[in-house]
Amino acid sequence: MAEEVRKEKAPAGSTAKKRDRRLGDEWADWDGQQGEDSARLDADRRVFIGFAFLCLVCLLSAVGVFFYMIYPRLQGWHEYVAHGVAGVTVAICAAMVLWFAAIVLPLLTGVPLPWRMEFVQKTLNSLVPLTIKLGGIFGISRDRMSNSFIKVSNALVRGARINLDSGPLLMLLPRCLAPAARKRIEALAERYQCLVFVVPGGELARKLIHEHRPSRIIAVACERDLISGLQDVAPVIPTFAVPNCRPEGPCKNTLVDMDRLEEAMILFNPRGS
Repeated sequence: MAEEVRKEKAPAGSTAKKRDRRLGDEWADWDGQQGEDSARLDADRRVFIGFAFLCLVCLLSAVGVFFYMIYPRLQGWHEYVAHGVAGVTVAICAAMVLWFAAIVLPLLTGVPLPWRMEFVQKTLNSLVPLTIKLGGIFGISRDRMSNSFIKVSNALVRGARINLDSGPLLMLLPRCLAPAARKRIEALAERYQCLVFVVPGGELARKLIHEHRPSRIIAVACERDLISGLQDVAPVIPTFAVPNCRPEGPCKNTLVDMDRLEEAMILFNPRGS
């Protein structure tokens, strides 16, 4: 059965704004309208990959412009210095492009990655903030881009080697789940021998991870919470993220795709019955 970790009460005399939903600080920009983020998003993983590549192109272009500006001064020192720096710069840029291609091509083709997952996850995590900002310029919402990144991260987890005996399977649920959805998840988790906790935020989630030391994690939340948790935890512990569905808007009576959740449990506990 799921356990709920509650927040500390607000100090006496505080003037907290009354809300009709239990969470919502991360959704302060929500205008109350039922837009694209009111239900389940379903962005293709190629959205994040495409904008991540565009970010890489922008970074390499900035390096090229910087080198172009300092090249005359390098020539003033010595021609060999200028040529040497040019060679090193080109080699670094080429290595970055090749590394990105080595990560992305297997993800697009479905071929298992030959690289260690934590290295790949850290590389993609470093591009997340720039990718979200660049996507916003082209009209891609933060949550849609995050949803696409979650699919990329889950694809990495599917191809990772996981030691099932090194720790328990831990599932973290948001407090805003509808009661009926929570009961269904608890029954499913018992079948697959999964520890389930309901947590109100990332700080207490990290505390639970430290206490139980799981070998793999299933996280259910909105895209905004999931992407933050993936950046913190996924490079260290294989984490399968399942975005919730928000038919009533964020942070109230949210639902979850049970088929996707069971897929994660089977992936992380194939010996379950």
